[in-house]
Amino acid sequence: MHCVVIGAGIVGTTTALALARRGFEVDVVDSENGVAQGASHANAGLISPGHCFSWAEPGILPVMLRSAMGQDAGLGVCQPWSPRLWRWALMFASQSTLKRWQHNSKAAMDLAGYSRQQLFAQPEIAMGRYGGRDNGIVYLYAPNQKARAHELSLLDDAGMRHELLDPAALLHLDPMLSGLGSIFGSAVYCPGDATGDAAKFCLAASIEAQRLGARFHFDEALKSITYSSNRISSVTTTRRKLATDAVVICAGVASGSLLKTLGHSLPIYPVSGYSITYHVEAKDAPRIGAVSVPHKIAWAHLGEQSLRFTGFADVGVPSENRARARITALQQFALQVCPAVAGLAATEWIGQRPMTPDGLPIIGRGHQANLWLNCGHGAMGWTNACGSAQLMTDMIEGHPTAIDTEPYALHRFD
Repeated sequence: MHCVVIGAGIVGTTTALALARRGFEVDVVDSENGVAQGASHANAGLISPGHCFSWAEPGILPVMLRSAMGQDAGLGVCQPWSPRLWRWALMFASQSTLKRWQHNSKAAMDLAGYSRQQLFAQPEIAMGRYGGRDNGIVYLYAPNQKARAHELSLLDDAGMRHELLDPAALLHLDPMLSGLGSIFGSAVYCPGDATGDAAKFCLAASIEAQRLGARFHFDEALKSITYSSNRISSVTTTRRKLATDAVVICAGVASGSLLKTLGHSLPIYPVSGYSITYHVEAKDAPRIGAVSVPHKIAWAHLGEQSLRFTGFADVGVPSENRARARITALQQFALQVCPAVAGLAATEWIGQRPMTPDGLPIIGRGHQANLWLNCGHGAMGWTNACGSAQLMTDMIEGHPTAIDTEPYALHRFD
């Protein structure tokens, strides 16, 4: 069976690898010049089932309104009067009841936990190939904050290991945070979480997929998809025409525009994130990945000498001035966490996360019988990639899936 995968980010590449392992003939098409050039390129590096709660939570509407007016430091809204944004925002708002939050967060946690299992069950891609660490992630709260009871309850129900830490326990876990005593008052440590460079994993996965016969076609934009009688017969790019038995869309924020001609209206909207990566020796860097919940900033030591800080969420595409301000804020925060970065040049990155209104990806069949969707993973693409790829492969083959896929089905937006 021949399958064409559109998109060579972390989701597309892991999907290609999962299909190739099952004996599919696979072609991967991407308009960029290599794997992981979009949202997967320099993201936070967190594999975080312990903190995959839906962003559409109770009380989010006042926060979004303040953000639209520029009154929230960590969350912003770009082009706030865009009709497309308002359509998406109304759908987002409808998901912010406690009942919907619990449903969506449980589905997110089910997928993230399954995906973590799939990631670490890949013996041919050792953690050293992508700078991975499996020593957990710590989620930090300000002195006047603490983890919310409904979040901890959800972790308990899902069987996600977690520990509540006071400042002394936090410093015992990572003495490199000794200079931050006045910033953080408590933390939740999830020892089952992990970190790693998504782009490096993506490269390793593409190498393994090609070893199994998959072909990657870069610098090729999708031009058209030909179908009749509700079945796709071929895909045409700027360089070639590929006859196919199935197509999987894994194109991030571009997925919606690619499928308009096939009658799809995917509610995927870009949410911009920012990162800076320093070359820092291991002895000078924090030992464990972390998220500052009040600042909406994360950091992770990737490999031996890369320390990355990632933060903020701007709904839409930022202006140059906003982007510059975000990068500057990250640099200032990085100095507080790791004084060793003083005077060092950082590699800067801005990427658009493909967000759905409920924060869950779209995994399943499209409107055509042999069109499949694996997109809209938002900020959890790295966390959920391997599990989503395995679910997608099982669904295409008609096999039972390890977890219920109904929460990720396209028809939930009908």
